[in-house]
Amino acid sequence: MDESSVIMKARTFVRSFDGLTWPVPMNLYVQTIGATLLYETDLPDHESGYSLPIKEKWHIVVNKRHLEERQRFTICHEIGHIHLDLPNEHAGTSDPQRYTKRPMSEVLCDVFASEILLPSHLFKPLVNEAEIAFRSVVTLGNDFKASLTATGSRFTALNPTPCAFVLSENGIVRYASRSLSLKEMGAWVQIGYRVPPSSLAAQGEKLSQEGSCPVDPTEWFEDWDRGGTLYEEARYLAEWNRTLSLLWFEEEYLPLRGKEAAEADEESDPYCQELDGTLPWPDRTKKR
Repeated sequence: MDESSVIMKARTFVRSFDGLTWPVPMNLYVQTIGATLLYETDLPDHESGYSLPIKEKWHIVVNKRHLEERQRFTICHEIGHIHLDLPNEHAGTSDPQRYTKRPMSEVLCDVFASEILLPSHLFKPLVNEAEIAFRSVVTLGNDFKASLTATGSRFTALNPTPCAFVLSENGIVRYASRSLSLKEMGAWVQIGYRVPPSSLAAQGEKLSQEGSCPVDPTEWFEDWDRGGTLYEEARYLAEWNRTLSLLWFEEEYLPLRGKEAAEADEESDPYCQELDGTLPWPDRTKKR
């Protein structure tokens, strides 16, 4: 089973419910797969929950001390194990917030969880109308009762604008989600590498700026040669010592392909243009 087939199964699962609205109801999901939902207060903080069969009936156990949005992701993750018949491999340390060295079955259940927690047919129309900004991620996360991490990942994955959502931990990139248009441009965020020193993400716990600022796309994207004006906005999560970065290209300053960029530079250089007897005047306009 691969990611594409999991996405298709998740969307089929979601569309089986008539008149589904957000935030999606967890009890309805759990009842549909014939499981029982239990909340435990004595689970360690690093354990989000688990699922197990007892007398031929599945039981989903969730850490009651966790925030509601984390509980909801955990429930959807465990539904993924049951619905997809994938083995539980978190060995008592289930944590959908953990991004390193995870078994494939756990990664696929995260994909399933994101799809049913933030269903594309409900979420994407709102994304299409939203401004590219962290406040949009916050608003949608509140509406769908989902974490900033889950919402930000889906926000970029379903966004028509070239954008990316990056999670860094102790200054190291651990996870990145990209929009389809950004993927088609060949933009790669290197996982396991340190965030650019000039980025907002590099400020970590010292981050105080809530607005956006321009950043060099060649620092964020591997082998980038298309130019463009890239913007970054970031949030620091003290509880996890993690930083979330939202990266995007503004529409009026979209990047060009490498060849197109070279041709554009040539056309803008008066020394490379064909002589026509007219001297070009310098452009006094400035772009931010």
